[in-house]
Amino acid sequence: MEKIIGVLAKQDLTAEEITDILWLALLQWQSTTTVSNKEPTTTASVSAKDSPRVTHLQTDNFDSSPPVVPPPPIKPPTTVPLYSRSTESSSQSSSQESLPFSVPNAAAIRNSRSLLRSLRPLMQRVPSQTLWRLDENATVQFIAETRLWLPQREPLQEPWFELAIVVDASPSMLIWQRHILELLGLLAQTGAFRDVRTWSLDVNSDGKLYLYPKLGVRSDCQQPHSPQELIDPTKRRLILVVSDCISPRWESGKVTTVLKVWAENGIVALLQMLPEWMWDRTALFQVPKVRLHSQAPGMVNQKLSVVRRDRWRKTTARDIRVPVLTLEAPVISLWSQMVSGKGNLGSPGLLFSPIEQTTSVTDIDLPLDTAENVNLSSEERVQRFRIFSSPMARRLAGLLAACPVISLPIVRMVQDAMVPLSEQMHVAEVLLSGLFRLATPIEAHTNPDEIEYKFSDEEIRRILLDSTPVTDTFKILSSWIGKRLGKSINEFLAILRTPESNSAAQQALPFAEVAIQVLKRQGGKYGDFATNLEQRLRPSQFTEQDLFLSELPPLKTFEFEVATISIEDEDGTDTSSDINSSDISIEDGDGTDTSSDINSSDINLQPFEFEVATIERKKSGRLQWKTELIVKQSRKQAWGFIEDLGNGVQLEMVAIPKGSFLMGSPEDEPERRSNESPQHTVTIKSFFFSKYPLTQAQWRAVASLPQVKRKLNPDPSGFKGENRPVEKISWYSCVEFCDRLSRYTNKTYRLPSEAEWEYACRAGTTTPFHFGETLTSDLANYNVYCKETRPVGSFGVANAFGLYDMHGQVWEWCADHWHRNYEGAPTNGEAWINQVKKNDNQERILRGGSWDNLPVNCRSACRHKDLPDLAYSSLGFRVVCGV
Repeated sequence: MEKIIGVLAKQDLTAEEITDILWLALLQWQSTTTVSNKEPTTTASVSAKDSPRVTHLQTDNFDSSPPVVPPPPIKPPTTVPLYSRSTESSSQSSSQESLPFSVPNAAAIRNSRSLLRSLRPLMQRVPSQTLWRLDENATVQFIAETRLWLPQREPLQEPWFELAIVVDASPSMLIWQRHILELLGLLAQTGAFRDVRTWSLDVNSDGKLYLYPKLGVRSDCQQPHSPQELIDPTKRRLILVVSDCISPRWESGKVTTVLKVWAENGIVALLQMLPEWMWDRTALFQVPKVRLHSQAPGMVNQKLSVVRRDRWRKTTARDIRVPVLTLEAPVISLWSQMVSGKGNLGSPGLLFSPIEQTTSVTDIDLPLDTAENVNLSSEERVQRFRIFSSPMARRLAGLLAACPVISLPIVRMVQDAMVPLSEQMHVAEVLLSGLFRLATPIEAHTNPDEIEYKFSDEEIRRILLDSTPVTDTFKILSSWIGKRLGKSINEFLAILRTPESNSAAQQALPFAEVAIQVLKRQGGKYGDFATNLEQRLRPSQFTEQDLFLSELPPLKTFEFEVATISIEDEDGTDTSSDINSSDISIEDGDGTDTSSDINSSDINLQPFEFEVATIERKKSGRLQWKTELIVKQSRKQAWGFIEDLGNGVQLEMVAIPKGSFLMGSPEDEPERRSNESPQHTVTIKSFFFSKYPLTQAQWRAVASLPQVKRKLNPDPSGFKGENRPVEKISWYSCVEFCDRLSRYTNKTYRLPSEAEWEYACRAGTTTPFHFGETLTSDLANYNVYCKETRPVGSFGVANAFGLYDMHGQVWEWCADHWHRNYEGAPTNGEAWINQVKKNDNQERILRGGSWDNLPVNCRSACRHKDLPDLAYSSLGFRVVCGV
């Protein structure tokens, strides 16, 4: 088909003319087929339960040859090929096409029903402006009254809007093509819109953005269309721009110019394929986030009212107001209700600047390897990826390192086998991280499933393999060989043993290099074979140093003694066995060496980097009467470890160094409360604290473990989302969670004491918040904008210890009983527990504030209480792991 289109394109034909030619050729081919096979098909379709008379008639009318059995009905494909078709030669193509394998082609959009329900406010029918029908009653009435025989018409009812879906044609969007195709089918089948049409937004040879019909990379024979063609004078066309906002055309302002045209003359929204917590890695990181409100149904974008997060900044008439959506039903529902004018509901939106940059940003799309990554070494690339990526993406990248060839179907195979809870956003994190490069050129009509990816450097593969469990990489390699080559791992090794006599070795040898790395880490017979294979495949190279060593006398063995320095705590306990040799010295922010406190022989500590934000007040204006908030960010490093909870779910724990601090609030702190007194010095031992509030995915993983004392609801939260904090959790359920996790990991997990929580929150600060004297909605989730929980870590900033979301988000349970003040409180950091009977239902401590609280309740020193058996949508928790 591609060759036919290429030949026809040379004849200076338009896309419509090529379509007509192909349609006519297909029609002529169908007309030349015989209809002789139709009669046997009809005959064979008669069931055995038909009457004898019918059977006798069939015998008389046809010969005695056996009837033709009709082919079974064709079912829609449920699998997709895993290996791409080669474009180099026909021989290579045939060899590769003989070895495809299939993986389940699962639905890309799993919440299709909820998405349809979210569009109900737009499913309205209004009088048509072009279609009419005869109104018989009105016609009879008119004739009777006027004696004039004139027909009376009334408009037909039709859907309110038609929909134009504009898809960003950047190469990075190929990852999302399956999602987009399913979304198109979903919207077209709803019947909510008069018409659903698809356009691709791409750059033409003159450097300007144009629209091209249909989805995918445009071909040269397509006629470009101006973006102004989508403007509907009746304001009854919705324009939905689908993009990940990674392309430089977003940062340069080219897309913004097009959005301005549509926003001034109609209704336009941006469907961002990436979740909100990843927007800071796109061109949206500097675009102000706002709330948009509509005063009437069907208002154009530029007439929407704006509520800004940064309320001290003004909104000008030139700012381009665009609602922003994700593939989440609650977000789409808010936008649908805003467009339909139902209530005073606001939709999340963005304020784009109308200024277009022309020189500072290149128009060349770099989907996989940005200019910033080009000069980085392999170690620096991997370290950068680990810092900014989610735990699920880090695990997926490590597993993909065991696959010799990587494509989207292979990624789905790895997801299904090892990380079933991962989503497409994690695939985007991995493939767009700068660790990979395209191995297949992208041309017109390129199938995303046929695109292959390779590591930018094989050293990156080795680093990722070293950080991934050996059993996991071996399992992935075995699955890959079994699916790709149709062989078991032992058969694959047998092929490589005798490559000269086995033709299949020609297909296996290109993958031997990766197999060697994985098998050597597996050890045993596989490790021995990998060593022998490596020596056989790699020609020996002797250096001058090797030649010098070969002339030395035979080597002899000798004995020697090793001295070990023992480090003891104050009580005389030997802690030398708790120090990892790889971690000689670990320092906290003030330079205190904490390695002897937080290193353990069974815990593999890893460093990680993070952003720390500080809010400062600055006077501005001629009279210095305005107060401006300045957010300064710096970069820090901390240590921690990752607890694998199974099915790709991980729990990140941060090492909190020992120290002393002043607990409680000073008397001059604004809006302080008496229960935060008196201030007292508390000494804290080192411990591990969860980096984020416990998420719903982590809760579900532990809730599936065997019960210890009480049952756990695996899905208690009101605000759904795998990466959102789990809420509606009672204190008793938190204790059960810790018990199950402790039994599963053979470590001691528990709730923090109130002193440990405040010490970890302050992270060396003495201000009301670890950010400073005040709080802003750009750094924390409290009762000002969101009105719900958000994915953990979505603000991208932590405190000096590396802990995220300590202010707002959800209240966090502590182990302590409630006391009216700190008189008589422990000073050693332990939980303050009363002497109680067996049935303990005394109030327990909550800390940190929530999405439903004002900043005063989110202070580091603020204390709250509740009964241990109660659970609300604002109650969550973190866990502590003892050293």
